[in-house]
Amino acid sequence: MATKGTVLDYDAVVVGAGAAGIAATGALHAAGLKVICVEAADRIGGRAHTDTAIFGVPFDMGAHWLHNEHVNALKAPGLALGLDLYPAPENGVTHGLPDPAILWDDVDTLYDAIKQAAQDDAETERATGRPTDRSLADLFVDKGPWSFTAAMMFALSIGRDLPDTSLRDMATWEGGGDWFCREGFGHLVARTAEGLPFRLSTPVTDIEALPRGVRVKTRSGEITARAVIVTASVGVLAEDVIRFDPPLEADRRAAFERVTMGDYNHAALLFRPGVVPVQPDTWLTYQMQPGATGVALGGGFLCNISGTNLTTFETSGSFSRALQAAGPEAAIDHALETLSGIFGSAIKRDFVKGHATAWRQEPYVRGSYAGAMPGGHSQRKVLGRAHAERVHFAGEASHVGQQCSVSGAHLEGLRAARDVMAQLGRA
Repeated sequence: MATKGTVLDYDAVVVGAGAAGIAATGALHAAGLKVICVEAADRIGGRAHTDTAIFGVPFDMGAHWLHNEHVNALKAPGLALGLDLYPAPENGVTHGLPDPAILWDDVDTLYDAIKQAAQDDAETERATGRPTDRSLADLFVDKGPWSFTAAMMFALSIGRDLPDTSLRDMATWEGGGDWFCREGFGHLVARTAEGLPFRLSTPVTDIEALPRGVRVKTRSGEITARAVIVTASVGVLAEDVIRFDPPLEADRRAAFERVTMGDYNHAALLFRPGVVPVQPDTWLTYQMQPGATGVALGGGFLCNISGTNLTTFETSGSFSRALQAAGPEAAIDHALETLSGIFGSAIKRDFVKGHATAWRQEPYVRGSYAGAMPGGHSQRKVLGRAHAERVHFAGEASHVGQQCSVSGAHLEGLRAARDVMAQLGRA
């Protein structure tokens, strides 16, 4: 057991080299603190990962959209690095609708209803003292053949089905335009990590609070530090992949039950040039029907990404989990059949290859990003609180306003780094 006077290895150790971990490590390193970031996987980036080997072009296996560009924390760093960032084109297509505005009017109407209902619930809670937070499904009304397609837009943004989503959590989301990075969002995140100290393939098993610091046990040995920032996903933390001494508090464990990992995956399809007859970065939607549980069985296509002839079929929630369970070929086949139903079966002749992600099955992630269940809108702040004084937490799950985003994770990493610097007298 370390005591006063014991020499610790580092000022701070950061667990996890995703967006939050990279941001925290960079801030601490820039402040002159001795810091190390340990990562269980054999690469950095976490859920922001650009692969170029599968298709020979940038393929974002996780995050791709720079949401809310006016407040997105990664936009300025990307531009400063000289990367090709650009606004998402407004060239969406809705198959079967001559005027896509009909669908987007439904989306806007539902979003306005969410904002108003969230205000109503907050007022009811203040008046009665009883927690009030409905699900998005409570607002959904089947008004016609395009209602489920409109609802799918919200399901994609939160990676879960509407009945499993807190209305008030969704209402805090900061709206705004989207941008893309031609080199890949994962590539952008990785570039921000250049020159920082990492140890890859180093899974953490235990974190122990010491009288004046922490001990972090890994499969490669122990590290001691004055403080630790844990950026592992709530999926990993909830399943006790990392053990804590003292154990995590009851209210934090309760928060794990209300803010849980959702599902969002890509089935990527590469075609020969000019096969998919749309402009680059076209968002393609189509009419979909609900399954037995009332959840829309389908997704959306981002076509000809950055002009590379790569198209991704993006799915979320229980439908995405079902495709993961069926295996990658099932996801690829479903995407190809759906797309050929829109553009004709001839496109199959020019299909080159496919790849499907399955983030729920990634052992160091266990889902896509964290959404709040009904009644869980206030629990994100609990997830961001320090534990045993020197154990700090950060990630998209603890940000309010940019949750479910790389930008939110980045901002939380910076917030945790400031907390550590203040604790260590380096603010």
